[in-house]
Amino acid sequence: MSGAPGSAEGRRELRFDTAPDLRRIYASALVAGRASSGPLPDVLAVRLEVRADADTVADYARVCGFPVRSTLPLTYPHVLAFPLQTAIMSQREFPLALMGSLHVENVITATRPIGLDEAFDLTVHAENLRPHRRGRQVDLVSEATVAGETVWRGVSTYLSRGEDHPDATTSEPPDLQPLQAVAAGPTWRFAEDVGRRYARVSGDWNPIHVHALTARPLGFPTSIAHGMYSYARVVAALGPRIPDAGVTSHVWFRKPLRLPSTVRLRSEFEANRALSLLSSAKADVQHAIIEHRW
Repeated sequence: MSGAPGSAEGRRELRFDTAPDLRRIYASALVAGRASSGPLPDVLAVRLEVRADADTVADYARVCGFPVRSTLPLTYPHVLAFPLQTAIMSQREFPLALMGSLHVENVITATRPIGLDEAFDLTVHAENLRPHRRGRQVDLVSEATVAGETVWRGVSTYLSRGEDHPDATTSEPPDLQPLQAVAAGPTWRFAEDVGRRYARVSGDWNPIHVHALTARPLGFPTSIAHGMYSYARVVAALGPRIPDAGVTSHVWFRKPLRLPSTVRLRSEFEANRALSLLSSAKADVQHAIIEHRW
């Protein structure tokens, strides 16, 4: 048994010695296929003394375009936190169904880089359940701490489609006007097997990303790229222009990126800000809008 429940000040804890098995969680969620109608459960998922595996990090870096370094890529702690997120979202009392929920936004704040050989504690909790124009959304908050100091924080926002709330307020990306005069940057071909290649280095074998045959029963005509893969490709491409410390990276996921696809990146830089758009190469469909501030 990889995890065991505990409690602290009334909050139920799920403690894990190793990462929860995402394939097992997805299989159970497909069978359950439902969600409760109650409030968010007061649950904290915890892994202590986490150390990233150097070989896995190197494989992740190569797949996403990061250089292999002695510190973790900015987006990599999310890979370690995501199984804890799914462990919480798969709880019987969680009010949104895990399968079918869409990752619509992510904010990462890094105080400093995390060393490849550095141990840190990782916690995840859910908060801010609220209406969305197309259903309901919730934040999964992940924190990596060293000696009690938060060195990395990620807020992942997930949308579960359902009853419309036309008056609900939602987070809107920044104005893209500064990008109008920017020439297209790099162009990338996302092959049909991108989802499987990213799943091998991240552990995220969600069937919507793996193959068209497993995506179709869940409402997608083809497999779609992991949002965090597309996001990581952008962060890696911007790497030389983005500081390692004191940075906040914010992505708004727009239209799903069907596989295979060809995409292009455009970016505009200011003294303490970078604004980027990842879009399809031909139809100019927006897939992700990314803002970095430092």
